[in-house]
Amino acid sequence: MTTPTLSVKPAARTAADLRALQEAISPARLQTYLRQTHYNARRALALYEWNVRAGAALLPILQANEVALRNAVHQALVSAFDARWPISGGFLRSLPARERATFEAETRKLQARIGTGRMSTGDVVASQTYWFWVFLLTSRFQSRVWNKHFAAAFPYAPRSVDRAVVHARCESIRLLRNRIAHHEPLLKYDLPGAYQRALSIVRWISPVKAGWVADRWPLGPEITSRP
Repeated sequence: MTTPTLSVKPAARTAADLRALQEAISPARLQTYLRQTHYNARRALALYEWNVRAGAALLPILQANEVALRNAVHQALVSAFDARWPISGGFLRSLPARERATFEAETRKLQARIGTGRMSTGDVVASQTYWFWVFLLTSRFQSRVWNKHFAAAFPYAPRSVDRAVVHARCESIRLLRNRIAHHEPLLKYDLPGAYQRALSIVRWISPVKAGWVADRWPLGPEITSRP
């Protein structure tokens, strides 16, 4: 059985097509791109298309960064508290009141969904947002976690790199991730630099994984060739 195919008309061949596309995307969303191109509608649309491609091209390195980071922080928490750190009193007391209440509420929801007694630490790890892991890199956890366990979590980091450096890089990555997720303009971001920062975190955890990521999803023209 053959799969039906859609015939898509090439975009913006005519002035009428261009106007229709601007309305479909929305004038407000295109405004940033129009300003950047001195209100040339075709060039603005090309810049918008590049923004979409660049955001999509960054997703593999962002995914690799998140998985590597959460595994590294998880191992540090296991060392600092124990293998069941999500329900450890020591860990829970280390959180500010609001963050603790949110974490415990989300953990209860996860347990209700998975089933009482079946929830594992791995389930909790997989359910956390990138923000959560970046938050655990703040100075609040310096004495309880990172003084003793930074070197084991980031074994290949240069000597000049400490928790604060990792946190700053991950926070910048988090802000970029949010813009991509909300389809916001990336025009003011150094995207090649962001790629390298995300890759550096992976490299400080596992050079082998970093080499694999760079080989499979290299920094390419989708990111570097802005119109």
